[in-house]
This record gives sequence, C-alpha cells and structure tokens, in this order.
Amino acid sequence: MFAVDVATLVRDALKENGCEQMLQGDLDSHSTIALDLHRLPSIYVTNKDGEVWLWSQLIEHNDNVFDQCSTRLLNVLMQGCSFVRGEQLQLAVNDGYLELRGLLQENSLRDGQSFSEALDGYLERLERFVEAVQ
Repeated sequence: MFAVDVATLVRDALKENGCEQMLQGDLDSHSTIALDLHRLPSIYVTNKDGEVWLWSQLIEHNDNVFDQCSTRLLNVLMQGCSFVRGEQLQLAVNDGYLELRGLLQENSLRDGQSFSEALDGYLERLERFVEAVQ
C-alpha cells in the first residue's frame, strides 16, 4: 500500500464536485474526516494503517428494527460495489450503531477525481441503505 494523504484527496474530490464550501478549516490526514450531509448520515473517511475506509452510522442498532429491514438490507448489500475491495460493502454493529463500511481499492486513491468517483458511488449506495432501514 502506498502513502495516502486523505486530507488532500477529500479536498480535491470536493473541489471536483463543486462542493468546496463543505470545507470548514483545515483537514487532518491523521484523523477521521467527517462529511456532514443534509438528510443523510455523515460519511466518515478514515485512514487506518494506510488503508482508507468510508463509513457511516445508518441507525442505532435495535434487534427488532434490524429484523424488520434485514431482507431489504441484504438485497441492497448484494448489489456489489466496484470501488471497494472485494467489490462488497460491509454492514457491522459498532458502538451501538449499524454501520455501513467500505475499504477502498487502491485505484480509488490515485487522485481527487478517482476518489470523487468512489465518494459518489458510496453516497449513492448510502442513500439506498438509508431507504432500506426506514
């Protein structure tokens, strides 16, 4: 894995999409970066040991709610995802929340444009998962 400057990738991707107004202050490549969205859960960008993850907290974990929406979640999950390793997003329970996660492929980290495409793809899938849990 090559060295990744997540702050530069996020900044360049937002500029690529004309969203530089989302940038408030300096970004730190050594901390999780939160992209707060209107009407959707935040997208977090984390560089963990040189591997970049996109993740979001979908809902507070509740077994009853999970049972009600598990078929819809599985159907969305099985659609695949070309910009993450294994071409499959993950669902996991962490700190009381159901999280959507994806470990990005190296080719999604080449530059701002490729990272922007990965962010766009993640956002599209996040919208589908949010619909599935409502």
